[in-house]
Amino acid sequence: MWKPTLVLASFGLTGCATVASGPYGTHLDAAGQPSAAAAQAAKLKVSAREIPEMSSRYFGEIEFTLENPTAQWVRVDKVMLDFGSPKNNQAVYLPWGSQLDNWLEATRQRNAIDQENAAMAFMILGLGGGLVSVAASPRAGAVGVIGGLATVATIASTAALATGEAAATTTDAPVFGGRHLLAVPIEGPPGLFVKRFLVVNTPGDFGLGCFTKLIISYELADKTTDRVAVRFRGGDTPNRVSRWQANACPYGEP
Repeated sequence: MWKPTLVLASFGLTGCATVASGPYGTHLDAAGQPSAAAAQAAKLKVSAREIPEMSSRYFGEIEFTLENPTAQWVRVDKVMLDFGSPKNNQAVYLPWGSQLDNWLEATRQRNAIDQENAAMAFMILGLGGGLVSVAASPRAGAVGVIGGLATVATIASTAALATGEAAATTTDAPVFGGRHLLAVPIEGPPGLFVKRFLVVNTPGDFGLGCFTKLIISYELADKTTDRVAVRFRGGDTPNRVSRWQANACPYGEP
């Protein structure tokens, strides 16, 4: 007889619950070096992990946790990403709008097909699909809403990080909504945390190697900034088998 507890155990949902997505990131100074002073001054603690259940050959999804240990609300007004080099940033695409919605639908259907019985497929969709659906655009299904792909480098150069109708007036500007990492502002309640998600599209090899970490830079409402290097898989980060970049990552699916 199929036992739900076995499925839950396979997804690491038993045992002690933790807020952090993975190991906490390392705060960096202006020169990109680890800095104890930057860590002490930071108003947010950032951690990340890949969600391998949603991975495929060309796609990976990363969960971020932004913890606010202070007694005040912390608002993030801008988020920038760096995958380690200009070459990487030109090769990494972030789907948005209808393309993000279509990725989600296709991946959920793939997960259902992968399962050996209907009961398990239902459980997987309930855990994986429900967890990541918040990364999709809240405007899904709206008439005339389009989507596309934007490289990390393009987003950085155009500062196309706003959400809502103002950004949507520019037809070629990416619009990130829901709980997407680039859907700003992000408001962190005092003493609590916020979960955000990022879907990464690497359409070709490009000799990039295995992505295991990135640098997230953010600007707060008070105009202070912080840079944090976070590892989302490999190393000390627990990882289940992932299909994303399987040809480049030693722990990927063969």
